[in-house]
Amino acid sequence: MVLIHGNLVRHNTDELFKAGSDITINAQVDSFFKQISHGFHGTAVVRSINGEKLFAYEQPTVWVTSPIALSLGQLIGGKVSIQPISGQFNETGFDKERYAYAQGILGHAKIKNSSSFWVIDQGSLRERLFQTISTHTLSTGNQGLILALLFGTRDKIPDSVNQQLQHSGLSHLVAISGLHIGIMFSFGWAVGRLLLVASPKMTNAPIFIGAVIALAYAYLAGFSIPTVRALIMCLLMCSQVLIRTHLSKLSRWLIVLAFLLTLWPQSALDPSLWLSMYAVAAILLFLSIRSTYRYGVVNNVLMQTFIVICMSLPVAVVFGGISISAIGYNLVFVPWFSFVVMPATFIASVVSLLGYVDATIWGMVDWALSVVVASSAWAGDSWFSLSSQEVTILIVLACFIFMLPWLSRFGIVLVALTFVLVTVSWRPKPDWQLNILDVGHGLAILAVQGERALLYDTGAAWQQANYAEQLITPLMEAKGIEVLDIVVLSHFDNDHAGGIGEILQRWQPERVIASQPLSNSLDCIAGETWQWGEVEIQALWPPKIVERAYNPHSCVIKLTHKVTKQSVLLTGDIERIAEWMLIRKPDALASNIMIVPHHGSKTSSTDSFIQAANPDLAIASTSYRGRWNLPNQEVVERYQIQGADWIDTGHSGQVVIDFYSSGRNVVQLRESKGQAWYRQMLRKGVE
Repeated sequence: MVLIHGNLVRHNTDELFKAGSDITINAQVDSFFKQISHGFHGTAVVRSINGEKLFAYEQPTVWVTSPIALSLGQLIGGKVSIQPISGQFNETGFDKERYAYAQGILGHAKIKNSSSFWVIDQGSLRERLFQTISTHTLSTGNQGLILALLFGTRDKIPDSVNQQLQHSGLSHLVAISGLHIGIMFSFGWAVGRLLLVASPKMTNAPIFIGAVIALAYAYLAGFSIPTVRALIMCLLMCSQVLIRTHLSKLSRWLIVLAFLLTLWPQSALDPSLWLSMYAVAAILLFLSIRSTYRYGVVNNVLMQTFIVICMSLPVAVVFGGISISAIGYNLVFVPWFSFVVMPATFIASVVSLLGYVDATIWGMVDWALSVVVASSAWAGDSWFSLSSQEVTILIVLACFIFMLPWLSRFGIVLVALTFVLVTVSWRPKPDWQLNILDVGHGLAILAVQGERALLYDTGAAWQQANYAEQLITPLMEAKGIEVLDIVVLSHFDNDHAGGIGEILQRWQPERVIASQPLSNSLDCIAGETWQWGEVEIQALWPPKIVERAYNPHSCVIKLTHKVTKQSVLLTGDIERIAEWMLIRKPDALASNIMIVPHHGSKTSSTDSFIQAANPDLAIASTSYRGRWNLPNQEVVERYQIQGADWIDTGHSGQVVIDFYSSGRNVVQLRESKGQAWYRQMLRKGVE
């Protein structure tokens, strides 16, 4: 199945891109559209390309950016610009390419504003339900959570609430999964039991009504993969009861997993698959080993405790942290969702869909969710971020504890030796490290000495998120950094300083250096020097601070390590005028490594400036196939003619440089960890 799926994906990608980047498509909207900064965004299934109809098995799913909001089920047609899927690639942070492949997305279509397009509304029951519920819950404070519980759309949940739920271990309560399908089935089962009491002949009513309500709920959620796997497990158990057959718990678990991977082999790359299947395995394991107590409440408490403890390992792997309050929160709020939130939401939905609109009903649901949100606000102090090494240690310890009952003395010694081999780093520890992060058209550089760090620029911010929160902080936590000593801001354009507010709030750096006045900041003026551990920081530009720092006023600094003697020139977005001024002191510019000015734009990197710096390695922070078409090829050739090796993050992803007394080691993340076939296919449009 994996080979068949791989060849089908390749064929569909070839069909999508063989006619070039500008094509005419007919497609059917396949998701709810959400508003973004430059239009609306969602997914659609392409039915035909340039008038050529595609067979059902070769119809690719694409992301669509539209100038207007589209509705689920609508047919659309017109000229689009079709682009491959390309995203940033770092040690941490969102992996757009992996996510796209796991969701079956093969391209990105942008409807052209300059040409006409048509839309045919076929009518979608799910879209009408979504719009109705959205209207009725508009005045509630937790509309985002309500829509997530009913339709699986999480884009309206505030980031702060998402973080609270993660820290309290309650994220699974608002992500439609086995718990919600089970609650809906139980609700239907209870209704069926009432019918059974009324008419003893309706022996199978609990099963049928429970299955129908669970199926209807899965429809509302759009039959997403997490919903489908829970539904399959539910229907499998129902069929066992009806045909009076028996399967072991392990067999049921394996059947569901095999079925899912057969239908959607790409879901193997989706962490949610393994998180949910791991949770189901923990439940089945508990049911196999539990002791029988007279009171069911005791069993429920023990099961919740057992599941949370078991889930702490995959949560640590996926989210890079662990919550010590998760057991308490789940003991309280799993029953709360089961007996209050979900039944109230279901009843309010049915009442709304029948045309009876009463703010009191949705107000009760809103209140029930407000209890969860308010309580989870206290969970931040109980969340502990873990470094990559700590996560590895946790995995090995968990495996050891699980295997302990079956280990002999020799086995215990063998596992202990394995523990040492896995957790102890045998590579020499670098004197310091430089991380040039892949933030597209922007800049963020993290220098590390031990457990302390220096940050040069923060990358961009957009709407309600930023690279500082989504990438830089997780990376620092993964590296075990405890203190951010210094933040240097080259200038204040969004792509360089968009995340400074988040950095100041989260890390409270001891020193901020900038070429523009900030509260309690140090002035970046040519000639100033600072010491950071074994690294000397020398300011080379600008000659004075300015009211508002733009590209020409970028803070240019040089980092020089006392032991390794290696130096790095960080240039921000300076342009020719600044370069001409700087080459008056060529000795100060001379560096082993240079971060290329202005992302490799032709407005910078003059021949004389490159000659004065004379770097062995030139690194540009760029966006792959970005709108500015950077780096400029002439600029690349200038550095290569001068004898410098060239790297840009658009092609290489995050660049990690370890400095030693004997030299340096350069790792380009896409070359070392990003060679998966699907990445090459998605980024280039062909395999």
